[in-house]
Amino acid sequence: MRLGTVKGVDLAVNPVVVLLCLICLSTGTAEILWIILALVLHEAGHVLAACACGLKLLRVELFPFGGQILTEDLVGLNWKRDILAASAGPAASLFSSGLTYIMERNLSLVDFSFFMEFNLLLGLFNLLPALPLDGGRILKAFCSTRVGLRKATVIGSWSGQVLALILFAAGLFLGFQDPRAFNLLLIAGFLGYKAREELQMIPYAFTRYLLHKRLLPAENDMADGILTVAHSGVAISRILHRILPDNITVVLVIDGQGKVIGIVTERVLIEAMLTRDPLTTVGELLEPTVRCEDRRK
Repeated sequence: MRLGTVKGVDLAVNPVVVLLCLICLSTGTAEILWIILALVLHEAGHVLAACACGLKLLRVELFPFGGQILTEDLVGLNWKRDILAASAGPAASLFSSGLTYIMERNLSLVDFSFFMEFNLLLGLFNLLPALPLDGGRILKAFCSTRVGLRKATVIGSWSGQVLALILFAAGLFLGFQDPRAFNLLLIAGFLGYKAREELQMIPYAFTRYLLHKRLLPAENDMADGILTVAHSGVAISRILHRILPDNITVVLVIDGQGKVIGIVTERVLIEAMLTRDPLTTVGELLEPTVRCEDRRK
């Protein structure tokens, strides 16, 4: 549900948040304003961190367990920046909880206990290593430096779906003791849906990642490199699925006898992936070069 635009940034509230607010109001829960304030502060942490990192914001949307920011530059290339941006939301919630605890102990004018507890729960819940939670994005960024962005996204997505099943079971079990716990069913369904969406968006996100990565390193820059040895019959997609965000991969191509027949750079692989069949082999990328060498002989 789009609310408007501020300085070119779309502001939105997910319909599930609105539904949960209506449920809370119908049961006479007056803490709904505290919940909205906590969600806004949580997302403000993400926005401030993104701006501090120089990221250009496109959209900010509130979710039942925090929110999501969409930027032009957050594509998985800089895993440290991704972790910083993801950690800022839980940090803001935990800071708000601690600050509220101090205020409650020193000021008796307002009861801040619910706000303090909700912020604590919101911060800790978002640190769980499951997409689309912030902890899942931290896990994804960290794993991408070991297994590549594509596989890291799969790991985070499946973690999110497992967490959704756990929340669904907890909602059913606790709901008969306290009807308010049935809200967990709605949150579990939304979490599972968003985790599944992360999985379905892999082709788009991975292509976006490759489009940005082929421009690195820029002219006159340097980057760490990884030398990979691959048989000439290996598909280029198989190699690209394993490339790491903070390294440039160089492929040493060998034939069936283990003889080196050529070298393929990461940029060549990416260009081939974007313009040719992903099942194209690295050996086929070398064919024009091999023919030229044969003619010289």
